[in-house]
Amino acid sequence: MFARSLVPSQDIEQRPEDEGLRALTSSDDAEQIPKKSRRHWYMIGAVAVGVGAAAALVRSAHVTPKKDTMGNAEMVTTLAEAACSGVGANCASTKCCKAGGANGFQCYAKNEFWAECKETCEPGVHPGEKEGTYDAGGKFTPAKWSCDELGIRGPPDPCSAPGEDCRQKKCCSAAAGGSGMTCFEKDTTWASCAADCTPGDWSCRALGNRTPYAAGCGWAGKSCADTHLCCNVGFSCVVKDATWTACTQTKKKSTWITQNVPIPAGWDGTIVGGGRDEYKIGPAAAGAKVMGTSLYCFMAFLPDSYEVGLHDVAKENKASIFACDEYDVFHSWKSAKAGWDTGEATLSNTDVFINVWDNMLNTGKFMKADWTVKVDADAVLIPDRLKAHIAGLRPPMGMPIYLKNNDMDPGMGNNGFLGAIEVFSKQAVQIYRDNKEGCHQSLGINAGEDGYFKG
Repeated sequence: MFARSLVPSQDIEQRPEDEGLRALTSSDDAEQIPKKSRRHWYMIGAVAVGVGAAAALVRSAHVTPKKDTMGNAEMVTTLAEAACSGVGANCASTKCCKAGGANGFQCYAKNEFWAECKETCEPGVHPGEKEGTYDAGGKFTPAKWSCDELGIRGPPDPCSAPGEDCRQKKCCSAAAGGSGMTCFEKDTTWASCAADCTPGDWSCRALGNRTPYAAGCGWAGKSCADTHLCCNVGFSCVVKDATWTACTQTKKKSTWITQNVPIPAGWDGTIVGGGRDEYKIGPAAAGAKVMGTSLYCFMAFLPDSYEVGLHDVAKENKASIFACDEYDVFHSWKSAKAGWDTGEATLSNTDVFINVWDNMLNTGKFMKADWTVKVDADAVLIPDRLKAHIAGLRPPMGMPIYLKNNDMDPGMGNNGFLGAIEVFSKQAVQIYRDNKEGCHQSLGINAGEDGYFKG
């Protein structure tokens, strides 16, 4: 569910759509299955890049908090100040900084409205300053930093940043970009944080554990006091009282309608953040790094069913997943059917695919490829064609991304994501791996595979 990012609701600033990245499934690419079939299959033709789940996991938009919903703005301010600020965020109200840097960060003031966490600060105009004033002649005068210290200096980062020697700390800093990395030893004189390591010039001995990707949001019913963001679609980060700010459902979405859900009685009711959703992402800028096109593909089929024959034909002809750079095959089991508000029946197979995905993650093969592709036995995948489409989209390096796979009505097509062929970037899969327990606990097993990953 983390291969996505935030599409704001009505009280969140709307992101512009990126031209040229639309869900374009042509009729030439789509092999239609009769309507009474349990799913509508589409071969991936022209696809659009959408960011996540998982969830980047993930980008988040800013919401405008309701002011003094119940005459208790002072309580909300106190709650906000309880969470310290990260690098780049405004720490004027929190007056404290999260752990980071070699010597810790200090909250330095620019003016009465803005302050940032920095290791050092020189009073005066800072390079690249864009805030300022214009005189009558149109001359721009950039704003100066006072560099007044607000609060006390935060603690140093207990882990190392990528590029630093991590032999002593033996861990990689998420705050400094070390998520998904492990401290690997080169020799007795050097070790550094990296996502993986190939033995040769390096011993590649792991010093400590891999740093997981944080969800960066609160799950349904859980605290969101430090992130002001909820992981689940339709949930808002709401103040209950001076001791509890949590994610509660404020919108209930079905295929056709969205209903408002009242905030629980007795809560303060101040909304300090929204919930995650998705948005389109544009191609990498000129000169920026672009994600590769290598594919790790896997298939799960039901023994003693027609899927066995489809698997055998694909394997014999080195087609479908067997034409990918890496592949695996897993067994599934029969799923129950459930009725949905579309009026159609589909498989209630969440427990099956969670098990399959767990087995896939345990192989670790997905780390060898840029993209992970889950393919049903009765779906058509042409890996070389998918690679060509990915190359044409120029997805930015290091982003948690999923590819849309249909151009159906958004309600019927799950907003471009059905389960026949699922394509996720390596970063998206890593984020899911590190946060899948939260997905399972908050969503259960009744959502169906498509709905589960969309949150």
